[in-house]
Amino acid sequence: MTAALALAALLFGTEPGPARPSLELLADQLLADVTAERPEAPVAVAVQAQSAALADSLAALVAARLTGAGLAAFTLPPGNDVAQRARSQGARTLLGLQLQLDDRLAASGSLRSVWRNFWAGKVPVESGPAHALSAAVAADTAARLLAAGGGWPSGLALEPAPLARFPARTAALASGDLDGDGRPELAVLVGGELVVLASTGEPRARARLPAPTLPLREPFGTLCVSGGVVSVAWARAAAGTAYRLQGQELVPVARTEGPTLGCGESAEPASFVPGVARMWVGRGPQRDLVWGGDVRAGHRLLLFPDGTARWSTPGGTVRVLPQIGAGAALVQLGGEMRVAASSAAAAPSEDRLRLVGSGGTEPSVAVAGRILQVQPTAELAGAPALVLGVWTADGGSELRVVREGR
Repeated sequence: MTAALALAALLFGTEPGPARPSLELLADQLLADVTAERPEAPVAVAVQAQSAALADSLAALVAARLTGAGLAAFTLPPGNDVAQRARSQGARTLLGLQLQLDDRLAASGSLRSVWRNFWAGKVPVESGPAHALSAAVAADTAARLLAAGGGWPSGLALEPAPLARFPARTAALASGDLDGDGRPELAVLVGGELVVLASTGEPRARARLPAPTLPLREPFGTLCVSGGVVSVAWARAAAGTAYRLQGQELVPVARTEGPTLGCGESAEPASFVPGVARMWVGRGPQRDLVWGGDVRAGHRLLLFPDGTARWSTPGGTVRVLPQIGAGAALVQLGGEMRVAASSAAAAPSEDRLRLVGSGGTEPSVAVAGRILQVQPTAELAGAPALVLGVWTADGGSELRVVREGR
């Protein structure tokens, strides 16, 4: 052991070599305990702690791992009415946890059904017993720093170096566990290829898409990672394909119907508009012509070519947002659902990503190039992040990473 490594081990309480963050280890334990009970999906995950940032991070990690294990999951802010809110957003099971940090990082709580038997009389009752859960790991420096920061984000921070660069334009992004290790990979539709990256930006696998059969000037498509499979819908091809990551190869396993708005059980079917980078969402006279959008935890976001967006919430509220570009997604930060959105400028040399919430300030950060895709990921280098697909002036593209700033 060198002197430098020995000093690092002394300062941080770890032996030299790669060590997984304590939040990840805790999420792994909880995943094993939850899946052993065979809960009914979707699962709502609510975590309460003195630090909102610590609670949100654990909730996001557990939800991502459950989704990667084939159990659709989403996060909810904790509270006395959390079971009612979980039920109203379509959950069948609620995982409620209390997180404590001292010398250890410990989570305890219960897993219970929130389905109600309405034939039980005037007062509907919840079915099934509650299963007690608990897990604990040694607390590391990262968890303590996250807890010390706490609170609402007062800004956004752009990591200085791109996560990855491509000579062609990105068309779609997705995030999810494709190899069963509980950690999400990034899937990128770029040029005529599907590329899978590790969270470090290193390529894991790539696959050439079928030869184009339909004309389209700009790259356009959708990706969805669900159940360990990535589904590709490419506007230049008549049909989509689902791939499974096997070692260093992407193996086609099925044909898919076409594009979707959102991903997983909440996804809505859509259809490409021939010849242009647009989609139809909905049916009959209720169809909307959109750039794209997102569906997540009962929220629905539609992005329109005129630079506006329509955001529908589980409570029935509908907001029309101005100056929203094609790069936008729903993201949960600080216990609140927000819209992370690019500007509506057509060809900016410098774009701006901003967080739109229920009110107050809108944190933002400048990004060189044009933001065309925004993908929330529960875990990138051990912490939640937003991954942006950015078109650059040289005709290529980059993946940039944005995190909460103080």
